[in-house]
Amino acid sequence: MPPEDDGTLSGCRLHASCVRWLERGILIRGPSGSGKSALVARLLGAGAWLVADDVVELRVQAGRLWAHAPARGGLVELRGLGIYRTARLARTPLHLAVRLAPGPGAERLPPAGRTAICGVELAEIALDPDFPAAVAFLGLRLLAQRVDP
Repeated sequence: MPPEDDGTLSGCRLHASCVRWLERGILIRGPSGSGKSALVARLLGAGAWLVADDVVELRVQAGRLWAHAPARGGLVELRGLGIYRTARLARTPLHLAVRLAPGPGAERLPPAGRTAICGVELAEIALDPDFPAAVAFLGLRLLAQRVDP
């Protein structure tokens, strides 16, 4: 079903996390245990705001994808430490999807990625959450303009 543009909401629910950082919404996707919450914690330390951890409700409004927390938002699980309540935003428009891709083997100059979520196209990158410069790379991806050779 295509996104509705008449102001009504349609959407879906994903096993993912979401933050707002540098004035942009970031959806972080990966299987359980892949490092979503750990990357969220690093982004929170860099000044991001939590929208949702582990489950994200997505809604399409006027052709734009918005992320919301489920009813019990503001919680983040830190594996091995427990569940913590943190300040959060109720919702954010999404600008980028991050697909967690642990380990070596990333292409040196991959083509610009896109993905369709709930029928809406969104820019996407693959990122190793354990890479020491992951947060810095993510910040550059959000703020800098990509130059293709």
